[in-house]
Amino acid sequence: MKQNSNTKSRKSTPNKNINPATPSAKSNDGKLKIPNDRMQIIVYLLILTFAFIPTYNHIFDKKIAFLGDNANYYVFGKAIAHGDGYVNAHVVEQTKVNSFPPGYSFFIAATMKVFGEDITTIKIANGVLFYFSLVILFFFFRQISKSTHLSFVLTLVMLFNYYLLQYSTWMMSEIPFIFFSSIALLALTKINTDIAPWKNYWFFLMIFAIVYSYHIRSQGIALFGGVFVYYLSQKNWKYLASTFIGFVALIIPWYLRNSSLGGSPYEAALKYKNYYDRAQGEMSGIGDWMNRFTENFSRYMTSEIPASLFGNQPDYEAGSWMAGILILALVGFGIYKMKKYQIAIAGYILATFAILMIWPPVWTGIRFMLPIVPLLIFLFFYGIYSLILVGLTFLKIDLTKAERVLPYFFLIFIFVLFPKIKSLNEESKKYIEPLYKNYFAMANWTKNNLPEDVIILCRKPMLFHLYSDHFVQGIVKIDDPDEALAKMKEEHYTHIVIYGDGLSQKYFIPLYNKYPEKFPVIQKLSNPDVYLMEIKY
Repeated sequence: MKQNSNTKSRKSTPNKNINPATPSAKSNDGKLKIPNDRMQIIVYLLILTFAFIPTYNHIFDKKIAFLGDNANYYVFGKAIAHGDGYVNAHVVEQTKVNSFPPGYSFFIAATMKVFGEDITTIKIANGVLFYFSLVILFFFFRQISKSTHLSFVLTLVMLFNYYLLQYSTWMMSEIPFIFFSSIALLALTKINTDIAPWKNYWFFLMIFAIVYSYHIRSQGIALFGGVFVYYLSQKNWKYLASTFIGFVALIIPWYLRNSSLGGSPYEAALKYKNYYDRAQGEMSGIGDWMNRFTENFSRYMTSEIPASLFGNQPDYEAGSWMAGILILALVGFGIYKMKKYQIAIAGYILATFAILMIWPPVWTGIRFMLPIVPLLIFLFFYGIYSLILVGLTFLKIDLTKAERVLPYFFLIFIFVLFPKIKSLNEESKKYIEPLYKNYFAMANWTKNNLPEDVIILCRKPMLFHLYSDHFVQGIVKIDDPDEALAKMKEEHYTHIVIYGDGLSQKYFIPLYNKYPEKFPVIQKLSNPDVYLMEIKY
């Protein structure tokens, strides 16, 4: 009779948050606790590890990414490692950097000090951070879902996400940001607020991780906002005040330094209607900001949010409102079913999108929303999972086995992602484009054949600097030939590299046509053509 009574009680009051693998999911005081399934966790982490290693090796791309930012991070990190400080080592003046927060460059510098300066080593270090991000997220998802099975399956799904894998092989700040923000979120769930914040090491870890995230990408202020709103909703004044004071105190030095240098160029870019065509003018009035918000909102909803989850290229011509709305609806339902910490996570996601809505529309792509993609993936599937459980409850079906078995059905989604893994592998095997092969070869030629004090004008100057070690500057963007030549003479530029089309031709050809004798070719690489010219005044 006692056994039947227990069974009846368990069926009549199913708890969807209890992991059925554990006989007792409540402590003596009635509070929900995380199940003690250590062996299961060990097995899952081993599976995750043995899935990660061959997958990462399969898609790893040794080639430098043709993104100016990844070269910037490397050059800045190298300057720190050499003891020169956080400076623009590629220019003669060695000016202080204010274009990027210092967090990722410091990580690169630390990696260089321990493992050397090879670019491949830095790329692998990002892969290591991606692996540990997955481990941390597994424990974070377990904290908020109370399901070890579901947390493992969805972490495994994330391992095969096209964009997360792609960025894990690039020298970019997105993966390090995910790593430290994941630490902050996990630490938040571990904090016992009965203990004063100044006595709680989890609280100090959370503050450190939030601050370091901010120093990697200023988007980290959204993470702070989510935690701040969470403690505000809890009316936990001690932790609210401590979070605010700790965050502000630790970002003030960088803020003051950056302000003294004129602020970040990225912040200044917000005021232009089109950062790359400033002739369109600056933002003025609520109408311009509403147009920007509408354009960004439409792009993210119809193209970039669906693409980020499924690994597709964003379709800006035929995006689907239905797909975006459905995804966000399931994400919202997943947040609702979390119960605890939902304010923090919802606040973090909403604050991130609030920032993205005012971002210049010309900056498109998954990159800017990548830091919250792991959360969107988890919440999307957690929303589906919770919806199914609601349906089973409505049908009066026992949830005990469903909660154990249902998560494994999401493994099917991995097979949807496999074609994207194949494309990453194919990209990693491709040879460098002939144009860039010649461009880098020209940079190497200058390294071996030109004096150290030359100053070279070129497109993508940071990438050229990586292989030349010479001082570089971008193409002088002045339409009038005489003004352009006067600017070059004033700045003591000595050489110019011309290749391809676009900006190089737009600004240089009128100057060259008027003064061809001032730009003798001293080196040329063919198929395709890359020219190195000396500048004679």
